Amino acid sequence: MTIQPYPESERHCISPYGPSQPCLQYTRELRFDPGVDADPKRCIHASDWLGYMGNWTEKVPLHQYTWEARGDSFGLEGGKLLRVKFECLAQRAVILLNRFKDGQLESFSRFNRWSRTADIDLSAFHNLRRLIWKAPMGCHFDNIASLVKANARQLEELELELQGWSQDRESRESTVIHHEDNPEVWDKIPASTMLARQMFGLQGAASEAAERTCFPNLRSLKFTRVPLRDENTGIQVTASSINLNALRHLSLRMCAYWMPFLSSIMESQTPLQLKTLEILDFYLDTPHETAKSKAAIITEFIDFFKGLEELTVSICGPTSSLQFWVHVAGHVASLKRFVYHQRITDQDEELLNSRLGRDSSDLGILSEDRNCIRKDPSQNPLSRLNLEFIGLTCAPKYLKDILLPFVAKRSLKVLHIRHTGMNSGPSASWVFNHALELKITEGENEGVPIDDTTKTSNSLNDDAEEDVYLSLEELATAVRERREWKTPPLQQSFREFANWAFGSNGIKSLGYIVAGDLSHWNRYSANNALICRVVGGERRYRVISQERGGPEWRDVKSRYGSALEACPVENIVPEYN
Repeated sequence: MTIQPYPESERHCISPYGPSQPCLQYTRELRFDPGVDADPKRCIHASDWLGYMGNWTEKVPLHQYTWEARGDSFGLEGGKLLRVKFECLAQRAVILLNRFKDGQLESFSRFNRWSRTADIDLSAFHNLRRLIWKAPMGCHFDNIASLVKANARQLEELELELQGWSQDRESRESTVIHHEDNPEVWDKIPASTMLARQMFGLQGAASEAAERTCFPNLRSLKFTRVPLRDENTGIQVTASSINLNALRHLSLRMCAYWMPFLSSIMESQTPLQLKTLEILDFYLDTPHETAKSKAAIITEFIDFFKGLEELTVSICGPTSSLQFWVHVAGHVASLKRFVYHQRITDQDEELLNSRLGRDSSDLGILSEDRNCIRKDPSQNPLSRLNLEFIGLTCAPKYLKDILLPFVAKRSLKVLHIRHTGMNSGPSASWVFNHALELKITEGENEGVPIDDTTKTSNSLNDDAEEDVYLSLEELATAVRERREWKTPPLQQSFREFANWAFGSNGIKSLGYIVAGDLSHWNRYSANNALICRVVGGERRYRVISQERGGPEWRDVKSRYGSALEACPVENIVPEYN
């Protein structure tokens, strides 16, 4: 059963009673879904702090269930701290949970967004096979640790996504975790480390390993920013805590001490049967030697076993991509989806987003290496793979040389050109020429011929290293693209690549090019586009913006959603950024 407010602006109207009790007796999975694409101000009090709300008395639950009665939630009005009536979604969750039998639910999924509701009684969840908790606050960590430990023996899927907090936020979240034994010591420990300590049972010495949390039935483990070692005790989460024979899916995004964890898996010499693997690791100012050692650990791990069907890697650059891909080619018999991102430190410290780096648009492939694989595509390690999906953080002008091996194949169906959303503002899009769009719009508004509007000293190609002036033919193409597709005109470099990819000398099996950042679906939709092959028409392809959507977008998302949203750079909750 999924509980989702509709419309999202009416969260306070969700019925806390749900279906009748005879229907609930068959429920095994419960999901609270507030939606991830709506306005950040989800609580009704964000726009009406304790003010009048229409039909409030008809929508409010019983008084004894409200925060007003219990007095443990507060808001602001006129600069004063006041009690908030209730936190609608979490409040109604409390009421609904009371209607299930003890141990009835086998799946629990929660996406938290600023909620500090920490007193929900989750003791009835002791038969969980699936647990997902995204964006928890520090006050939820005790609940999460208790849930994990209580259900570890039968858990099959565990996904926990922490947020990247600032030091000040981390300190504040640490203070809400109550530890009475030695508070002055606990205050010095990050909240995420405290969670790992409790969740994995890392409190004791090495001699107390028997008390560590074990997961004998875990098939899917997905962690984001969960440290895999307690820095204070020095105790590491190791492969012995997981039944590696059962594990099929492993995702570690920005998890401190992930390298020793992978090393412990290899040291166990247990034959792995992983089907999907995701490793996301990027830290600013990572020394080159450190970046190389991290890449080496990943390649060693990839070489340790066979059978991967989906591989997603995002690492620090510059790293030799071609050498890395040699190891990926070892999974030729099974690998169908491959996502490879390189991130490098942005030297422009004036930009706010530079603190999170930027995409390596050439994937660290030197010009001489590019010339080599252009002349002889068989020298490209990708030539050994029969991929149906590939995702790269690579500028379109470099893609043709990289993808030449798939011209002779019939496997590649979808190409994702990932341009990380926080780095792809309107002036830097790899897909759309927003400067030309602005000029054409100005000309239309002023009644000036299109060719006259472009006679300026400014470049009309944002992706160019020097000023580029468009011919009348290119202008006509741009105008036609706007009219037919209802999108800004394409960048010339992207247009040239698409013409080749869908042309007679291109990749004949290719059906879609997805361009942009879909790691958080609609967050960056203004610069996201789907380019679809057209058969039998005058044009070889057509462009559909993500904002327009349609059946093609639904098709590619349903089939390749996990690969398209892989390796997000930003937090799932944008306010934390």
